[in-house]
Amino acid sequence: MISHSQNFINNREIINKLISQVNFNDADLILEIGPGKGLITDALIKQNKKIIAVEVDPKLFSDLQKKYANATNLSLIQADFLKYSTPSKPFTIVSNIPFNITADIVRKITNEQSKLHTAYLIMQKDASIKFLGAPHAHSPLLSHILNIDFEIKWLMDIDKSNYSPRPKFDTAFVSIKRRKEPVFDKQKSEQFKDFLVYIFERRKPRIKEALKSTMSNRQVEIILSNLHISEDREIKKIIFTEWVSMFETFVVHALEKSKKRISGSYKKLLAEQSQLHKINRTRKDT
Repeated sequence: MISHSQNFINNREIINKLISQVNFNDADLILEIGPGKGLITDALIKQNKKIIAVEVDPKLFSDLQKKYANATNLSLIQADFLKYSTPSKPFTIVSNIPFNITADIVRKITNEQSKLHTAYLIMQKDASIKFLGAPHAHSPLLSHILNIDFEIKWLMDIDKSNYSPRPKFDTAFVSIKRRKEPVFDKQKSEQFKDFLVYIFERRKPRIKEALKSTMSNRQVEIILSNLHISEDREIKKIIFTEWVSMFETFVVHALEKSKKRISGSYKKLLAEQSQLHKINRTRKDT
């Protein structure tokens, strides 16, 4: 049984279209997650770059070893990617990732320790829309946090008819590219994440009520007026640049007690997510 229930593209023409959108000039080291039967790997090898392909399934890994026995620019690793230590130097990812662990993979490759330059990922279309965030879709917290350090772009849709086995949904090809300069420095970035997490966790659907958890009524009114945002607008429809503007006002005008109130919210969320992952892994192992 293939771990993480991966669906593999069976159309080489589609793969050629995908590869044509990858900027290999920025890619001295390419990482492929879940090469499967090697159709994307075939195209990557031709780029004459060093490639590391990480495959968890023993049968597929064995087949890949035989198929690429003479490939001098490919290193095959048998491992669960979520437990694999990513390269210590800058790398680019080109992968059709397992759809049911998409969020876990994205968190791993974009964390503070990662040397990711750009990830070109095939993922479930619904997931891609969530990562793109507003105005493409109701914007989730993860999209805003990613946007601090990365630019996320839709590249193309892929019909489900191009897969074996055929999934029940369409997919999309998305790039996640590290910004040359992050939107904030490290200290301000942490405070921005605290600001977002604290507001989202208040579960107030409208922006005016949500902001009132961190600022005075008058400050909220001024912010919304300056940004031309209706007080009844849903927070899930607020775009990243608007959150940045609201945060800048918070930093300048909010009381110190408000800043202390939100402090540590992001780290607390990460700890809760880590504990949840441990529980889920324990259940899978029993």
